[in-house]
Amino acid sequence: MQAAIAKNFPAIGYKYNYFPDKAILDQPPNELLLTADERSKHDLPKDILTFFKEHGALEQKRSAGPLPPAGLTRLLLHKLVDTMVLGSTGSTVIKAQNRQVEAAAPNNMRFAQLTDRTIETAAINMLGMAVGHRHYYHFLADAAYPLMFLLEHLEPRTFPLTLLVRENLPEFQRAFYRHLLKKTPLLQLEECKANERIHCQTLYHCLAQMNSEFRVPPSEQAASMIAAHYLSAYNLQAVSEPTLKLYIARDDAKTRKILNEKFLKDQLEARGFHSIIPGTLGHEDQVQLFNEAKIIVGTHGAGLTNLLFSQAGGKVIEIFPADYIQSAYAWIAHLRGLSYAPVIGEESGAHQHFSLSQKAIGQILDEIDAHGSV
Repeated sequence: MQAAIAKNFPAIGYKYNYFPDKAILDQPPNELLLTADERSKHDLPKDILTFFKEHGALEQKRSAGPLPPAGLTRLLLHKLVDTMVLGSTGSTVIKAQNRQVEAAAPNNMRFAQLTDRTIETAAINMLGMAVGHRHYYHFLADAAYPLMFLLEHLEPRTFPLTLLVRENLPEFQRAFYRHLLKKTPLLQLEECKANERIHCQTLYHCLAQMNSEFRVPPSEQAASMIAAHYLSAYNLQAVSEPTLKLYIARDDAKTRKILNEKFLKDQLEARGFHSIIPGTLGHEDQVQLFNEAKIIVGTHGAGLTNLLFSQAGGKVIEIFPADYIQSAYAWIAHLRGLSYAPVIGEESGAHQHFSLSQKAIGQILDEIDAHGSV
C-alpha cells in the first residue's frame, strides 16, 4: 500500500521518506569518477572449494551461480549531487530522481517523518541499516575496505570531508574511525540520529559489486589493509612467532552452541588451549590475541572475523552444524595465509544448537596434533 502511494504521489513519498530503489548514479550532474577491480591473487585450495561445493547447500541456495574460487569486487567511485541520507533506513536518496541509491533489503519500511539537517561539507554515508549496522563481520568484511579505497582515491585531499555515522557506534567502529581521523586532518565525523534526514550537496559513494557475498574482503591486499589499520590504531606490532592456542567459545551467543562442548573443552585445555569469548573482551584485546594465535578452533560465527588479525602460517579449525555451512571464514583464513580445516557436527535443533559426534571431536584433535608436529 505505502509503495503504491509513494509511486503514484511522489510528493507524499518525499514528505514521509519512502523512495523506490535503483537511482542512476552516473546520470548528470552526478559523475562516475573511477572504476577499479580488486582481485585475489590466489584461488581457494581445491580441497576446500570441493568441501563447500559438496556441503554448502545453504550458501549455494543464496548465490546466483557456482561458488567462486577467487575474490573479485568492482569498486565504482561516484560523486553525487544534491542528496539526502535517511537516518531511518541509512539510505542515500538522489533528490532529482526521487530514488534511493540502494537498499540492503527490499524497501518495506513504514512512512516516517524525519527532521531536516544540512551538512555543509562534502560527505560519505556510513550509516548502514538502523538494525544491523553494529554487526562485526559485516563492518570489517563488507564496509571497511570500500571506505578505505574511497578515501585513498580522493587523495591528495585538500577539502573538508565528513563521514556520516550513527550515534551508537560500537567500540571496534569508533577505533576504526578514530584512526582514520588521526591520519586525515581534514576528515571529520558527524553522528546522525535515526529521526534525521541529512541534506548533502555533495556526497561521495563507493559502490562495491562483489562476485560473492562470501568473498569479502576481496583480496589479500584488502585484508592486509584492514589488519594493518587496526594494529596501528592500537599501537600493536605483529608478533614474529605466534604461539597461542585459542578456543573461541560462544557462551554469550544466542545461537549455534555446542551442546556437548565441555568434553571438547577438556580435551583442548589438556593440549594447552585457552578458551575466550570475543564478545566479552575489548576490541584491542581481541586483535592482540588473534595476532598471537598459532592455532584457532571455533564454531562458525562472527568471532572468527578476528582471523583478519592472525599471522600467516597458523591454522584454523572451523566447526559447523551439518545444516549451516558457509565459506566466509574459510575465505578470510585463505587471505591471511592460514591453513584451514572444516569439521561437521550433527544437525542443529532449536536456536541452531548442535552436538559433536565422537568422530568429529577426534577429527578436531587430529587436526590439532598434526599442526603441532609441523
